[in-house]
Amino acid sequence: MTSTTQPTVEAVLVSHLSPARFAPYLAETGSVAAAIKLYRWNIELSGAIHESLAIVEVALRNALDRQLQVWNQSRPAPAGQAPYGTNWVERPAAPLGALLNPTPHKSTYLSARYRAIADSNLRDPSHPRHGAAPNHDDLVAHITFGTWVKLLPSKKDSQYGFGPNKQRGLWVNALKDAFPHHPDPLVVHHWTQRLHQLRNRIAHVEPLIATDVISYHRSAARLLLSIDPTVGSWYAGVSRIPRICKERP
Repeated sequence: MTSTTQPTVEAVLVSHLSPARFAPYLAETGSVAAAIKLYRWNIELSGAIHESLAIVEVALRNALDRQLQVWNQSRPAPAGQAPYGTNWVERPAAPLGALLNPTPHKSTYLSARYRAIADSNLRDPSHPRHGAAPNHDDLVAHITFGTWVKLLPSKKDSQYGFGPNKQRGLWVNALKDAFPHHPDPLVVHHWTQRLHQLRNRIAHVEPLIATDVISYHRSAARLLLSIDPTVGSWYAGVSRIPRICKERP
Protein backbone atom coordinates (compact mmCIF):
# COMPACT_ATOMS: atom_id res chain seq x y z
CA MET A 1 0.00 0.00 0.00
CA THR A 2 1.46 3.32 -1.06
CA SER A 3 1.13 6.35 1.21
CA THR A 4 1.46 9.90 0.04
CA THR A 5 2.87 12.62 2.19
CA GLN A 6 0.72 15.72 2.28
CA PRO A 7 2.61 19.02 2.01
CA THR A 8 2.65 21.14 5.12
CA VAL A 9 0.69 24.37 5.35
CA GLU A 10 4.00 26.26 5.38
CA ALA A 11 5.15 24.58 2.16
CA VAL A 12 1.87 25.39 0.41
CA LEU A 13 2.04 29.03 1.52
CA VAL A 14 5.61 29.41 0.33
CA SER A 15 4.77 27.90 -3.05
CA HIS A 16 1.98 30.44 -3.56
CA LEU A 17 4.01 33.40 -2.32
CA SER A 18 6.84 32.45 -4.70
CA PRO A 19 10.46 31.93 -3.61
CA ALA A 20 11.50 35.39 -4.80
CA ARG A 21 8.86 37.20 -2.72
CA PHE A 22 9.46 34.99 0.31
CA ALA A 23 13.25 35.25 0.18
CA PRO A 24 13.65 38.53 2.15
CA TYR A 25 11.59 37.17 5.04
CA LEU A 26 13.48 33.87 5.07
CA ALA A 27 16.81 35.67 4.97
CA GLU A 28 15.73 37.86 7.89
CA THR A 29 14.58 34.98 10.11
CA GLY A 30 16.37 31.81 9.01
CA SER A 31 13.36 29.51 9.27
CA VAL A 32 10.20 29.04 7.23
CA ALA A 33 7.87 29.19 10.24
CA ALA A 34 9.40 32.43 11.53
CA ALA A 35 9.46 33.92 8.03
CA ILE A 36 5.73 33.27 7.62
CA LYS A 37 5.05 35.06 10.91
CA LEU A 38 7.12 38.01 9.70
CA TYR A 39 5.24 37.99 6.39
CA ARG A 40 1.93 38.05 8.25
CA TRP A 41 3.18 40.98 10.33
CA ASN A 42 4.20 42.79 7.14
CA ILE A 43 0.65 42.40 5.80
CA GLU A 44 -0.83 43.77 9.03
CA LEU A 45 1.55 46.73 8.96
CA SER A 46 0.69 47.37 5.30
CA GLY A 47 -2.99 47.47 6.27
CA ALA A 48 -2.32 50.03 8.99
CA ILE A 49 -0.37 52.17 6.53
CA HIS A 50 -3.27 51.96 4.07
CA GLU A 51 -5.56 53.33 6.80
CA SER A 52 -3.17 56.17 7.60
CA LEU A 53 -2.63 57.14 3.98
CA ALA A 54 -6.41 57.17 3.45
CA ILE A 55 -6.72 59.76 6.22
CA VAL A 56 -3.84 61.79 4.80
CA GLU A 57 -5.07 61.71 1.21
CA VAL A 58 -8.62 62.79 2.04
CA ALA A 59 -7.43 65.64 4.27
CA LEU A 60 -4.80 66.73 1.73
CA ARG A 61 -7.05 66.79 -1.30
CA ASN A 62 -9.86 68.59 0.53
CA ALA A 63 -7.47 71.23 1.88
CA LEU A 64 -6.06 71.84 -1.61
CA ASP A 65 -9.48 71.73 -3.25
CA ARG A 66 -10.86 74.44 -0.96
CA GLN A 67 -8.07 76.84 -1.87
CA LEU A 68 -8.10 76.00 -5.58
CA GLN A 69 -11.83 76.67 -5.82
CA VAL A 70 -11.34 80.16 -4.37
CA TRP A 71 -8.26 80.84 -6.51
CA ASN A 72 -9.75 79.58 -9.76
CA GLN A 73 -12.89 81.65 -9.37
CA SER A 74 -10.81 84.78 -8.77
CA ARG A 75 -8.70 84.45 -11.92
CA PRO A 76 -9.47 86.75 -14.88
CA ALA A 77 -10.82 84.88 -17.88
CA PRO A 78 -9.54 85.55 -21.41
CA ALA A 79 -11.42 88.21 -23.33
CA GLY A 80 -14.72 86.97 -24.69
CA GLN A 81 -14.82 83.89 -22.47
CA ALA A 82 -17.08 83.11 -19.52
CA PRO A 83 -15.68 83.81 -16.05
CA TYR A 84 -13.83 81.01 -14.32
CA GLY A 85 -15.74 79.17 -11.63
CA THR A 86 -14.97 76.85 -8.76
CA ASN A 87 -14.77 73.87 -11.14
CA TRP A 88 -10.99 74.03 -11.39
CA VAL A 89 -10.65 70.37 -12.41
CA GLU A 90 -12.86 70.76 -15.48
CA ARG A 91 -11.85 74.32 -16.40
CA PRO A 92 -8.60 75.35 -14.73
CA ALA A 93 -7.17 78.84 -15.10
CA ALA A 94 -3.50 79.40 -15.94
CA PRO A 95 -1.04 78.22 -14.76
CA LEU A 96 -3.00 75.37 -13.18
CA GLY A 97 -4.23 74.18 -16.57
CA ALA A 98 -0.69 73.50 -17.77
CA LEU A 99 0.07 71.46 -14.67
CA LEU A 100 -3.10 69.38 -14.83
CA ASN A 101 -3.19 68.93 -18.61
CA PRO A 102 0.41 69.01 -19.91
CA THR A 103 -0.54 67.50 -23.29
CA PRO A 104 -3.80 66.99 -25.23
CA HIS A 105 -3.52 63.28 -24.46
CA LYS A 106 -2.70 63.67 -20.77
CA SER A 107 -5.64 65.30 -19.05
CA THR A 108 -6.29 65.12 -15.30
CA TYR A 109 -9.93 66.03 -15.91
CA LEU A 110 -10.56 63.30 -18.49
CA SER A 111 -8.75 60.67 -16.41
CA ALA A 112 -10.62 61.58 -13.22
CA ARG A 113 -13.92 61.72 -15.08
CA TYR A 114 -13.35 58.31 -16.65
CA ARG A 115 -12.59 56.71 -13.28
CA ALA A 116 -15.52 58.47 -11.61
CA ILE A 117 -17.96 57.22 -14.24
CA ALA A 118 -16.60 53.69 -13.96
CA ASP A 119 -17.01 53.72 -10.17
CA SER A 120 -20.50 55.22 -10.48
CA ASN A 121 -21.55 52.35 -12.74
CA LEU A 122 -20.12 49.83 -10.28
CA ARG A 123 -22.38 51.05 -7.48
CA ASP A 124 -25.23 48.77 -6.50
CA PRO A 125 -28.31 49.50 -8.65
CA SER A 126 -30.20 50.44 -5.47
CA HIS A 127 -27.64 53.14 -4.66
CA PRO A 128 -29.13 56.64 -5.13
CA ARG A 129 -26.14 57.70 -7.25
CA HIS A 130 -25.78 54.57 -9.35
CA GLY A 131 -24.90 55.71 -12.85
CA ALA A 132 -24.96 59.38 -11.85
CA ALA A 133 -22.87 61.85 -13.83
CA PRO A 134 -19.73 62.83 -11.87
CA ASN A 135 -19.83 66.13 -10.02
CA HIS A 136 -16.90 68.24 -8.82
CA ASP A 137 -16.50 66.24 -5.61
CA ASP A 138 -16.36 63.00 -7.61
CA LEU A 139 -13.65 64.42 -9.84
CA VAL A 140 -11.57 65.61 -6.89
CA ALA A 141 -11.90 62.19 -5.23
CA HIS A 142 -10.57 60.49 -8.38
CA ILE A 143 -7.47 62.64 -8.84
CA THR A 144 -4.37 60.58 -8.13
CA PHE A 145 -2.16 61.18 -5.11
CA GLY A 146 0.75 61.84 -7.46
CA THR A 147 -1.11 64.74 -9.07
CA TRP A 148 -1.48 66.51 -5.72
CA VAL A 149 2.27 66.13 -5.16
CA LYS A 150 3.02 67.71 -8.55
CA LEU A 151 1.06 70.85 -7.66
CA LEU A 152 3.49 71.69 -4.83
CA PRO A 153 6.87 73.42 -5.29
CA SER A 154 9.85 71.08 -5.03
CA LYS A 155 13.62 71.42 -4.87
CA LYS A 156 14.05 70.34 -8.48
CA ASP A 157 11.91 73.23 -9.74
CA SER A 158 14.94 75.53 -9.80
CA GLN A 159 18.62 75.46 -8.91
CA TYR A 160 17.81 77.51 -5.81
CA GLY A 161 15.11 75.12 -4.66
CA PHE A 162 12.23 77.56 -4.95
CA GLY A 163 12.25 79.49 -8.18
CA PRO A 164 9.73 81.35 -10.38
CA ASN A 165 7.75 78.35 -11.58
CA LYS A 166 4.09 77.45 -11.98
CA GLN A 167 4.00 75.64 -8.64
CA ARG A 168 5.52 78.62 -6.85
CA GLY A 169 2.82 80.92 -8.19
CA LEU A 170 0.10 78.52 -7.08
CA TRP A 171 1.68 78.22 -3.66
CA VAL A 172 1.98 81.95 -3.09
CA ASN A 173 -1.48 82.79 -4.39
CA ALA A 174 -3.47 79.80 -3.17
CA LEU A 175 -1.97 76.60 -1.80
CA LYS A 176 -0.03 78.08 1.11
CA ASP A 177 -3.39 78.69 2.75
CA ALA A 178 -4.04 74.93 2.69
CA PHE A 179 -1.11 74.54 5.12
CA PRO A 180 -1.50 77.49 7.49
CA HIS A 181 0.63 75.86 10.19
CA HIS A 182 3.76 75.30 8.09
CA PRO A 183 5.16 78.03 5.82
CA ASP A 184 7.81 76.05 3.95
CA PRO A 185 6.49 74.56 0.68
CA LEU A 186 9.61 72.45 0.14
CA VAL A 187 9.04 70.62 3.41
CA VAL A 188 5.35 70.12 2.63
CA HIS A 189 6.32 68.73 -0.78
CA HIS A 190 8.88 66.44 0.85
CA TRP A 191 6.24 64.98 3.18
CA THR A 192 3.69 64.42 0.43
CA GLN A 193 6.23 62.98 -2.00
CA ARG A 194 7.59 60.38 0.42
CA LEU A 195 4.06 59.37 1.46
CA HIS A 196 3.18 58.95 -2.21
CA GLN A 197 6.23 56.76 -2.68
CA LEU A 198 5.26 54.67 0.34
CA ARG A 199 1.75 54.30 -1.03
CA ASN A 200 3.12 52.86 -4.27
CA ARG A 201 5.23 50.38 -2.33
CA ILE A 202 2.26 49.28 -0.24
CA ALA A 203 0.13 48.85 -3.37
CA HIS A 204 2.66 46.29 -4.62
CA VAL A 205 2.86 44.52 -1.23
CA GLU A 206 6.57 45.14 -0.94
CA PRO A 207 8.46 44.05 2.20
CA LEU A 208 8.70 46.70 4.90
CA ILE A 209 11.09 44.82 7.14
CA ALA A 210 14.02 47.12 6.27
CA THR A 211 11.95 50.32 6.11
CA ASP A 212 11.80 52.97 8.82
CA VAL A 213 8.01 53.00 8.84
CA ILE A 214 7.85 55.22 11.93
CA SER A 215 9.55 58.02 9.99
CA TYR A 216 6.76 57.83 7.41
CA HIS A 217 4.22 57.84 10.23
CA ARG A 218 5.80 61.05 11.51
CA SER A 219 5.65 62.59 8.03
CA ALA A 220 1.93 61.81 7.87
CA ALA A 221 1.34 63.34 11.28
CA ARG A 222 3.37 66.45 10.45
CA LEU A 223 1.58 66.94 7.13
CA LEU A 224 -1.80 66.72 8.86
CA LEU A 225 -0.63 69.05 11.63
CA SER A 226 0.36 71.59 8.97
CA ILE A 227 -3.21 71.48 7.66
CA ASP A 228 -4.94 71.47 11.04
CA PRO A 229 -3.44 70.62 14.45
CA THR A 230 -6.68 68.99 15.58
CA VAL A 231 -6.64 66.58 12.66
CA GLY A 232 -2.95 65.85 13.14
CA SER A 233 -3.38 65.12 16.84
CA TRP A 234 -6.38 62.90 16.16
CA TYR A 235 -4.42 60.95 13.56
CA ALA A 236 -1.51 60.43 15.96
CA GLY A 237 -3.95 58.95 18.47
CA VAL A 238 -5.76 56.55 16.13
CA SER A 239 -2.98 55.30 13.84
CA ARG A 240 -2.14 51.62 14.42
CA ILE A 241 1.34 51.97 12.94
CA PRO A 242 3.34 52.55 16.18
CA ARG A 243 1.70 49.62 17.97
CA ILE A 244 2.19 47.19 15.10
CA CYS A 245 5.81 48.25 14.65
CA LYS A 246 6.44 47.34 18.29
CA GLU A 247 4.83 43.95 17.76
CA ARG A 248 7.26 42.85 15.06
CA PRO A 249 8.07 39.14 15.57
